[in-house]
Amino acid sequence: MRDLVFLHGGGHGSWCWTLLLEEMAKTNRFGRLITLDMPGAGTKRGQESNSETLSSIACSLNDELRAAKVHQAALIGHSIAGALMPYMAAQDPSLFSDLIYLQTSAPKEGQSIVDLMGTGLHGQDPERVGYPVNPTTTPKREFFTALFGVDFTPEQIKWVLREASQDSTPMAVAAEPVTRKGYDPARFRTAYVLAKRDPILPPAWQRRFAERLGCTRIVEIDTPHEPFISHPALLAQTLGELLPS
Repeated sequence: MRDLVFLHGGGHGSWCWTLLLEEMAKTNRFGRLITLDMPGAGTKRGQESNSETLSSIACSLNDELRAAKVHQAALIGHSIAGALMPYMAAQDPSLFSDLIYLQTSAPKEGQSIVDLMGTGLHGQDPERVGYPVNPTTTPKREFFTALFGVDFTPEQIKWVLREASQDSTPMAVAAEPVTRKGYDPARFRTAYVLAKRDPILPPAWQRRFAERLGCTRIVEIDTPHEPFISHPALLAQTLGELLPS
């Protein structure tokens, strides 16, 4: 059976997949459910990451998969993981059969995530995604909740805030200009899962990202940015429909 590999987004760690993995395990359709952590996050909290690059992070994550004897797995990444997944796929295509992008960002060639997002609000700059609330004046907890906490229960918000406060995202993932040289999406089954109520990445931007990533299929779900927490059963069903056993 096919292994599924999950890569978290910014400010999160492998813990964020807990509810989704419980749903995925119920299907008995797939092999191992493998979660990765970027340096400084999840099981790698405290690990130094200032010297890391997008390429070095991708290499170390692929090393973990090779050590686990992964072959032709489905790589499923969320949000800022969209900057890393093409590096991983280009460095060792034999590891993956499918690339599933969950509400992922995809900067232009030579652009960073930081530059892509900008510092303004949605719609202020046609070349920048922007934010749903002012990132410079909104209190940190309120800002985090506006971006990530839509449709969460109060208990889920507390859980996510507690866990996320202990994670750090390597600076390179956000600030290094990306390149997709060597990335050939035609070698994989590629799909983009678009969240229609995403408060961070408006649907029009998600469609643009799907095109940049070479996705041959876009599936829309009626959720906000983190369906693996707010709607795990729906996301599990969606992934099950996208991925062959």
